[in-house]
Amino acid sequence: MIFTNQELAAILRLAHAMANADEKVTNEESQIIAIELSRFGVDAKRAMQIADIGDKMSNAEACQIVSKMTSEEKRYVAAYLGTLVVADRNIEDSEMKLWSLISALCDLPTMNIMEAVQIMANL
Repeated sequence: MIFTNQELAAILRLAHAMANADEKVTNEESQIIAIELSRFGVDAKRAMQIADIGDKMSNAEACQIVSKMTSEEKRYVAAYLGTLVVADRNIEDSEMKLWSLISALCDLPTMNIMEAVQIMANL
C-alpha cells in the first residue's frame, strides 16, 4: 500500500482520536502511531508535514478521505485503529464505541479486536 500525505494525515487524525478516546494517550499508543508512520517510510520531516496536514483536518474530513480508500486500505485502517484500542492492554468502552463509529462512517470492514491484532501482526 502506498498512501499520499493527505491519506496518511487522515489516518493519523483518526489514530489520534482513537488514542485519546479514553482521554489519556499512553506511551504504547504513541509508539504504535510512530511505528506505523515508519512502516510507510515516513521520515521526521515528512512526519511533521503529515502532522500539520492532520492538525488542519477535521475528523469528518479524515473520515471522508478514508471512506474513498480501496478495500485493502480500509482493512488496514480498521485493523490499525482496532490495535490502538488494545495498545495499553485496557479496553475502554469509549474506545470500542469510537472504533465502531469510525468504522461505520468510513465504511470500514467489521472485525473484532483479535482479528485486528492478527492482521497487524501479519503485515
